[in-house]
Amino acid sequence: MKVAFLGLGRMGAAMAAHVARADHELTVWNRTPGKAGALVELGAREATSVADAVTGAEMVVLMLFGPDAVREVLSEVLAHAPGSFVVDATTNGPAAAREFGALCAASGTRYVDAPVAGTVKPATDGTLGVLVGGPEADVEAARPLLELWGDPARVLRIGEIGSGSALKLCINQGLGVVAAGLGESLRLGRDLGVDRDLLLTVLSHTAYGWYLAQKQPMLQSGDYSATTFSVELMAKDLALAVEGSDSDLAVTRASLGQAQQALAAGHGGEDYAAITGHLADEGAADSS
Repeated sequence: MKVAFLGLGRMGAAMAAHVARADHELTVWNRTPGKAGALVELGAREATSVADAVTGAEMVVLMLFGPDAVREVLSEVLAHAPGSFVVDATTNGPAAAREFGALCAASGTRYVDAPVAGTVKPATDGTLGVLVGGPEADVEAARPLLELWGDPARVLRIGEIGSGSALKLCINQGLGVVAAGLGESLRLGRDLGVDRDLLLTVLSHTAYGWYLAQKQPMLQSGDYSATTFSVELMAKDLALAVEGSDSDLAVTRASLGQAQQALAAGHGGEDYAAITGHLADEGAADSS
């Protein structure tokens, strides 16, 4: 197939590499140039613009920051590649996914929302979960591409357009709440004089176990530079969850506030475990 892959962040670059290795005719584009070197070595062509990337493409994959970026890029896709098939792997939220699906349908372009569950390592290994929303025929048509970066057993049709994005928001909302909740647990322990390393060890056997199995070394060292999912992205997704619900998600709103504080403190590009660390350590110097 002729595939255009738009968005070469940590996840996008890893996912696009599987397309290149499968010997498809791959063209890649990123808003900030200079991220396509490894993909070019695998045989991809780096485009200079969205129009350059998508002209003549059969499949167009979007792996962008969020709905505002998709809205901007999709308008160029539809102008230059009407009738193509758009696979939107961006975490947008269900309302935006339905909006994009309607725009595509109006131009005769097929669209599925297909956000992924997992981080950089499973993206590199090709074992991501893929949560797909769209008509069954379209999901099956996209499956050969989706299974390049997704575990075939975990490429799941969730329902109609928007359903994959809805499930993805629920997943990331839970991660954000856990990150902020553990930060308060550690802060409470600090206030009560509990040794930090002992507390982390004990909490790893509680409901925080899954999270600490991945993030405990970061929390012990205070180094959040090995980013798998950034604070900036987490803050965006928590905001989408709050804005997308008809309910008052008070815990989610509070977690969003903590993510925004970590963002304001300069942790935007760091791993979202920095939300935990920032909350746990906030004011520590003043109280010591």
